[in-house]
Parts: sequence; structure tokens; C-alpha cells
Amino acid sequence: MWQRIGGVLLILLLLLSAYAAYANVFSDDAAVRARAEQVARDKAGCGKDCTITRTEGSRGILTETLTYTFVHAGVVTVSCRRPYVAFGDHVCTLGK
Repeated sequence: MWQRIGGVLLILLLLLSAYAAYANVFSDDAAVRARAEQVARDKAGCGKDCTITRTEGSRGILTETLTYTFVHAGVVTVSCRRPYVAFGDHVCTLGK
């Protein structure tokens, strides 16, 4: 009986991991990038008037990190992650 319960738990864990990989790494992230850009523009203090010269990003299962380089405001890094590994809307905060 315990083997059956362990097997079911293992399958559920694998399914959750596969869904987390899809939701956080392989799916379209246009909404997350727009949210991160808005946070970066707010930090830079120039709203829509700033020109971004470079954008770099990395996506992982837990966090998406984007770095924006503005013409006059310098470099701003933003990290976005979901409150529950694969569920909920991304919350973007200033990175280090």
C-alpha cells in the first residue's frame, strides 16, 4: 500500500515539475516582460520618455530576471517570480 501511495506522489511531483517548467520557462512571457519593463521605468524615473538601449534576460523555473540599460538612467535589474512556484501572476521587484 505504501508503495502505491509513494508512486502516486512521485507521479504528481513529476507532473507539477513539468507544468512549472512549461508555465515559467517555455510559455510566452510577453506579459511578464511588459510588467518588468514598467517596474524598470518607474525605478529609472522617466516613464515612457526613456530610451532602452539594451535588454538582457534569463528564465528559470522559479525566477525570470531582466536587465534594462537606459540611455540616461543606467542599468536596472528586475526579478519576476510567481507567488506559488507554478501558479499565480508574476510579481516583479527590483533585483540586485
